[in-house]
Amino acid sequence: MKNNNIVNGAIISYFSIFLNIVISFLYTPWMIRQIGVSDYGLYSLVGSFLSFFLMDYGLSVSINRFISKYRADGEQEKIENILGIAAKVYFIIDVVIFITLTILYFFLSNIFTGLTVDELERLKVLYCISGGFSVLTFILTPISGAMMAYEYFVDNKILDLVTRVGTVSLIIVVLLLHGDVFQLVFITGLVGFIVAVVRFILFRKKSKVKINWSYFDKKELVSLFSFSGWVLIIQISQIFRINLISAILGVMSNTTEISIFSVGRNLEGFVYTISAALNGLFLPTVSRLSNNTSRKEITDLMTKVGRIQLFIIFLLFSGFIVFGKEFLTLWVGSEFEDAYYVFIALVFVHLLSLTIQIGNDLVFAENKIKFQAISVLVSSVIGLLIAILLTKDFGAIGCSIGSGIGLLITQLLFVFHFKKEMGLDMSGFFRDCHLKIIPVLSVLAILFYFVKPMLHVHSWVSFCLSALVYAAIYFVVSYLLLMNNDEKQFVKKIMSLQYGKR
Repeated sequence: MKNNNIVNGAIISYFSIFLNIVISFLYTPWMIRQIGVSDYGLYSLVGSFLSFFLMDYGLSVSINRFISKYRADGEQEKIENILGIAAKVYFIIDVVIFITLTILYFFLSNIFTGLTVDELERLKVLYCISGGFSVLTFILTPISGAMMAYEYFVDNKILDLVTRVGTVSLIIVVLLLHGDVFQLVFITGLVGFIVAVVRFILFRKKSKVKINWSYFDKKELVSLFSFSGWVLIIQISQIFRINLISAILGVMSNTTEISIFSVGRNLEGFVYTISAALNGLFLPTVSRLSNNTSRKEITDLMTKVGRIQLFIIFLLFSGFIVFGKEFLTLWVGSEFEDAYYVFIALVFVHLLSLTIQIGNDLVFAENKIKFQAISVLVSSVIGLLIAILLTKDFGAIGCSIGSGIGLLITQLLFVFHFKKEMGLDMSGFFRDCHLKIIPVLSVLAILFYFVKPMLHVHSWVSFCLSALVYAAIYFVVSYLLLMNNDEKQFVKKIMSLQYGKR
């Protein structure tokens, strides 16, 4: 049943991702044309700025870990107690966030000095709308982590799908009726809040868990924060690496550079989402393995998952290198051509980061995240400083280079930690994963890059045909030369739709 949950969750994840990408590719350029480049930049900016305060402060992952442990031990009462403590903590944090955002409202003009007077006034309205809904939704944040701990993968993924499709559908209707960016932000916030409430109700009904609102224990609170505190540092550092970039561009550049960076980051987000679809499904499994099996079995799992991730992400990464400029011109226009370099700078590190996620799950399962947190913090600060130095002369490209360098340093430190402290065979992992896959597929990408001029990619038809040919050849080469027997069987199951027999 647990394997079926993982497989079904993965199927829905990939379907959701595919639909999300199709929607976004059609919807994003149209939305930019409807609201304008300036308003799209403001829309991206307000989301990035609010994310500084509206993270889950490490508690969702912490709750996931504690619930997974208590479920394995059959301690239902402890689950209800830990959720009661988490609910109180989230309420207090929510109040603090509301007060902080209220105060910051009066200093927005001092923070975003790169905006015009009119842009600043629009930003303030967007800030109030988005901030209001975010505060309402924040207190329900831990439920998503609790659902993952209970392995309700299918329900969680369906709700994520409903959020995306519902939001885009309503926004399209409103913009067709000549709506504006303010209504766009209102709809985004409203749908997110409604789905969060539905997720809470669904979790209560399926799990039969009753949150113990009256329970409080100082030791458990300290235990919760001793884990989530390090996760919080990681989250803050990740915000430095990505979301603070938009703020830097708002201070040192203009809304055009913000929009260029946002397009590149959105594309990077697609790649990350596609490649990371399996990652969140394995934490409960790794939690069980860490207690009962050798490190070799966990290394083998990381290699197995990592190879699948690498086949997927390298197809997307190499395909964009080959056809990215043509795609951007067709998709959002030639004025966004610099997003090509933003994408490459942000995504190349994911060839490493997204293939070693099982190692990160092991670190979380065994609460050995102190080194991880410090590594992310230090490398993110380095990346941020590089981004600041490069922004004035290179705008969005400079920011993305700084961000990419910061993430690369982070991942190299992670690999060191996995090998020295967690006992994983990283040399064997890279030998069986990256060294057996990347060289062959790199040769294929290079050959296609030089053949591309003969394909005359100047329209959507020629682009789609060329991309399909590349993907088909990529698949055939991978299947015949690189995939092992297990991976070939996995492909056959996908093609015959026989997941239920697994």
